[in-house]
Amino acid sequence: MTVAEKVKNNGCLRAAVLLYRKFRWNPLYSKSKQACGDAHCGVQCRCRKRPPQAQECTKVHSLLWRSTMSVELLAPAGDPECFMTAVMAGADAIYVGGSSFGARAYAKNFSEEELLHAIRMAHLYEKKVYMTVNTLVKEAELKKLPAFLQPYYEEGLDGVIMQDLGAVRMIRRFFPDLEIHASTQMTITGFGAANYLKKYGVTRIVPARELSLAELKRLKTETGLELETFIHGSMCYCYSGQCLYSSMLGPRSGNRGRCAGPCRLPYQLLADGHMISAKEEPYQLSLKDLCTLPILPKLIEAGIDSFKIEGRMKTAAYVSFVTAMYRKYIDLYEKDPAEYKVDPEDIRMLQERFSRGSSQMGYYMQHNGRELLSLKKAGYQTFSPEAKEQVQPGTVRQPEEKKLPVSGRFFAHPGEPMLLTLTKDTVSVTVSGAAVEKAANRAATQEDVKKQLQKLGNTPFVLKELTCDMTDTLFLPNKELNELRRKAVCRLEEVLLSGRKRTMREADGRAVKEVDNRISAKPAADKQALAEKQRPLQVQIAHPYQLKALAPDELLDRIYVTYDCLLELNNPDETERLLKRFRQKKISIYLTFPAVTRQQTLDHISQRWSNIEKAAFDGYCAGNLEMVTFLRQRVPQKACVTDSGCYIFQMETAAFYDNIGVTEHVLPYELHRSEAKALACGSHSCILPVYGYIPVMETANCLLKTNRRCLKQTKTKAPAELFLIDRQKKKLRVCLHCDRCENTIYNALPLSLHKEMPEILCMPMEAVLLRFTEETAGQMQKIYEMYADLCRGEKGLQPVITEFTKGHFLKGVE
Repeated sequence: MTVAEKVKNNGCLRAAVLLYRKFRWNPLYSKSKQACGDAHCGVQCRCRKRPPQAQECTKVHSLLWRSTMSVELLAPAGDPECFMTAVMAGADAIYVGGSSFGARAYAKNFSEEELLHAIRMAHLYEKKVYMTVNTLVKEAELKKLPAFLQPYYEEGLDGVIMQDLGAVRMIRRFFPDLEIHASTQMTITGFGAANYLKKYGVTRIVPARELSLAELKRLKTETGLELETFIHGSMCYCYSGQCLYSSMLGPRSGNRGRCAGPCRLPYQLLADGHMISAKEEPYQLSLKDLCTLPILPKLIEAGIDSFKIEGRMKTAAYVSFVTAMYRKYIDLYEKDPAEYKVDPEDIRMLQERFSRGSSQMGYYMQHNGRELLSLKKAGYQTFSPEAKEQVQPGTVRQPEEKKLPVSGRFFAHPGEPMLLTLTKDTVSVTVSGAAVEKAANRAATQEDVKKQLQKLGNTPFVLKELTCDMTDTLFLPNKELNELRRKAVCRLEEVLLSGRKRTMREADGRAVKEVDNRISAKPAADKQALAEKQRPLQVQIAHPYQLKALAPDELLDRIYVTYDCLLELNNPDETERLLKRFRQKKISIYLTFPAVTRQQTLDHISQRWSNIEKAAFDGYCAGNLEMVTFLRQRVPQKACVTDSGCYIFQMETAAFYDNIGVTEHVLPYELHRSEAKALACGSHSCILPVYGYIPVMETANCLLKTNRRCLKQTKTKAPAELFLIDRQKKKLRVCLHCDRCENTIYNALPLSLHKEMPEILCMPMEAVLLRFTEETAGQMQKIYEMYADLCRGEKGLQPVITEFTKGHFLKGVE
């Protein structure tokens, strides 16, 4: 029976498995109800590969592509032991960190020699290896990245998982055939950003973990890119890549792989002066561990390509157990989807192995909710006390080492060199040894030869079959046999891996030098001339009352109105009236969009676009790549500024946005003053935030909802003040975004660089920015006047801010 006949007779899912097994055919979603792998059949579709035999091609339902054969099980490895454990437990691919640039700086990680060996071992077992380069990269570090990656690239590294857009741009130039995967640290929430990243050769997206199954399906449909999502392990409270909490507590930045985990600490929630969180539920930000076994079929059918297990900081026992468990259930679904059923005992065992005692299925099926949080308990456990008593010795085992079977043929005749041929699958190698002599005393037997040649203990191979073509009168020293065996094994490994290795082209090496020179050459700034020039002030306001209280000033160059403020105004005529007095003074007005813009938010913005256009904003400020691409498509003629969340850490990232038509940037909060100055000395316009409460978390959760006080459900008004209280009694303001059911949590102290203004005024900044959130009209006016006086060069001023932080301006982040 042909594959086409089996398609007709066996139904969609089984047919998909058959097609994928035979042809590796995986048609993506088709706009029509049918899709076909034959390019000549007239049905339009996008296929990874079409079947090589057109006569066996048939039109099949678009759901066919959801074959379990296309699902990759991706396991973590923080050290060589975890790596081989993952291979033996059934992972299809392993993601690892090198000695630098990874988001788990405190994992043991791999030395260069260890990682090169791991890549070789993985490829012998037909597994893939992805390296994490998923941190923000400083200017001084960027030029070291190509040399860091080169040995792994040449060894055959299968891909890199990346956060920094400047690093993406650089890697695409140096290593054009290396797969790039967009890390969840990029906070990819929609298809606009994903489609733009295709231009840089990105082949896979690791979307924000907060996306629902419906959002993931649409992302797959609109982009055709591979999707990689988390299926098990620890969860962050904040959108990955948008958390500055650890960074604001000290030098350990989550964006640099050094998160201190403040979301696992106890907090209380204070609303209008009243404690509304229960004393027995102090872990307001601590999410339960993720476990998706119950919904694994839904994830497979959604079109997700790679299932990722979190845990590069965890033990080999954890990696082994969790990987083997998911391997079991993926295979179970492949064998018979109709019979897929999860054993409750397996769920219990997963919960008791390095978890917080219970688990949840993440955001796939719900936007948020208190059931996602481990409110009463934050600590990890390897085994619960009850589980230790129940688990008998030997019931939980490390996976057995699986050797690769090879067959051998040994040839030895007097006066001729002995030969050994090793064969794995269709690959054969033959090596020769010393010439064979007749034995003067005892001759070697076939058993003697087999005993020596089967000693493959320290290699990945096992000799399953050996035939000997030899006479019984030969002298065959063990030393010569051992050397022959070593040569054959070495040669077999070399041939098996030859198709994986690469050679760095000469042109690539020249490109590295050119980029090194370009990065190190920075134009000098004339400090005296800059000091004499008054810095324009820019102001961001969050509420209409702040807009009313702000007075036009000769130093005021621009006002940013937040999207939430625009919603609060909710009246185009009133908005125009408030903005008119600033426009008369030729002060430009920009609209700042939310830091995270999921499709729901973009749809909401699109629905209100006519009102936005009526306000006639001079430009827009976007905090993420998704919003930038949305604006470039909708209003390409308008000015666009990247906000701090776009992380312009070095010139390459600025050049990335330059290609989209964005040349003005609000600098990130994690820059040291020397780094900020170096960026400002470049060709792009840089705006330095000098005052404001820094948003330390953007989260899809809602603290009111967690504490059963959702405003939509209780039909009540929002509290005037909402704070998280930490262990040191510091108050972190919480801002509600009920239109999108999300929260922003702000740092306890405001950033204020008023004491550093003389130095800042010597930097070639386009402007300095004051961000106002919940300040009263009076507070805002005093702070603005203080900074205006500083910009005019006045000295001996009495500071109006007594408690503040200088952020990372003086010390930077690790």
